[in-house]
Amino acid sequence: MIPVLHNPERVVCVGGIVRVLNGSEIEHGTVRKIRLPRRGIEAVQVVEYLRAFLIGREAWARGNMLTIISGAFGVFQTDMVREVGGYRTSAIGEDLDLVMRLHRKLRDTGQKYTIQFVPDPVCWTEVPSDLRSLAKQRARWHKGLLDVLWQSRDMLFRRRYGRIGCLALPYLWLFELMAPIIELGGIITITLAALLGVLSHDLFLEFLFFGYAFATVISIGSVLQEEVTYRRYNDWRDVVRLVSLCFLEHFPYRQLHMVWRLQGLWQYFRGDMEWVPVKRRGLESVSVKQSAGDSLSIP
Repeated sequence: MIPVLHNPERVVCVGGIVRVLNGSEIEHGTVRKIRLPRRGIEAVQVVEYLRAFLIGREAWARGNMLTIISGAFGVFQTDMVREVGGYRTSAIGEDLDLVMRLHRKLRDTGQKYTIQFVPDPVCWTEVPSDLRSLAKQRARWHKGLLDVLWQSRDMLFRRRYGRIGCLALPYLWLFELMAPIIELGGIITITLAALLGVLSHDLFLEFLFFGYAFATVISIGSVLQEEVTYRRYNDWRDVVRLVSLCFLEHFPYRQLHMVWRLQGLWQYFRGDMEWVPVKRRGLESVSVKQSAGDSLSIP
């Protein structure tokens, strides 16, 4: 609420950071100790979330170009949300959709406004713990992105929508929506070029190495930035393990993520717009016990 109190006339909505709760110690609904998940599929999502929030959203918010406030954790100016009709019931990327319609409304009416991100407050969430559930979630996110971008296509490169239409939306189209297609095309063409002798094997290996190293350094930087600033993990072994997972995020996790997003595009084009809920296992504290001696489980 600090940005709202500081500038209530201009701040339309504010988002906070969403963090992975899996593996942490919980007692009566309260996080007692933050721990890194033991399952690899859960732990690698910690790295993914940190990079997306601490580097991505914070940077976009600086330029007042933030296009999403996570549905799990945000505060909105109620009367403005009512003006744009609230959540669009047919949307499957409802958080992105709402923020884009707010941008449209405010730009159309010429109002001065800001949409902000605050990295200090944390919303703890249970992430998918199996590949099938994670695949469904990421496919839904991607077809939700396509749905919102198609609804907002008339905002592209129009002076009325300023940096949203000229920077934020083109970025979402090219580097988010089209990313899995570009990645797949890149993998196929560079592999064929190496096999056919068009590209030397040395240059092929160097390209793979430097691409992998560059992406990994960004992830490591996100983890270290979060730990130096907020020191949320109490055990240094969790920090070491988290940094080591950065080396696995871009291979093979990124390639799996590419496949899931391609599935989302295919589902959208065949008319599958079902909002598939994520399977929840329920979180159990690893060491904190209730007085009766049973481990606490949060459904």
